[in-house]
Amino acid sequence: MLRIILLLLLFLPAKSFIQIKDAWMRPAARGMNSAVYFEIINDGSSADTLYAVKSDLAKLTEMHETYQRGNMTGMRKVNNVVVKPKSSFKFQPGSHHIMLITMQKEMKQGDKATILLRFKRSGDIKVNVEVKM
Repeated sequence: MLRIILLLLLFLPAKSFIQIKDAWMRPAARGMNSAVYFEIINDGSSADTLYAVKSDLAKLTEMHETYQRGNMTGMRKVNNVVVKPKSSFKFQPGSHHIMLITMQKEMKQGDKATILLRFKRSGDIKVNVEVKM
């Protein structure tokens, strides 16, 4: 009986302690780029890793970070973001963000869309995003 219970526990979905808060994106014309911002809150006792982002809004969707080298500011792709237990991580202007490269359609203030965040422990989380200035 104990074996059956343990086996069932292996196939139950893990409870996600990840919450996404204040998701928004910049307006963009078709063919241009945009960025998505939000806060990840990890209320769990283990770290979780955001390792991929997906969206039909653009031809390419990537996680980026803004960096400074001397007087120059640039952006570079990051492969993942680790959110420590009992903490949060902000994707915000001038820092980490989701880059939507070559928008498939125009997105104006007030429009809404969905992006998909893929976490190692929590799995896929759909996020509703509103276009704001």
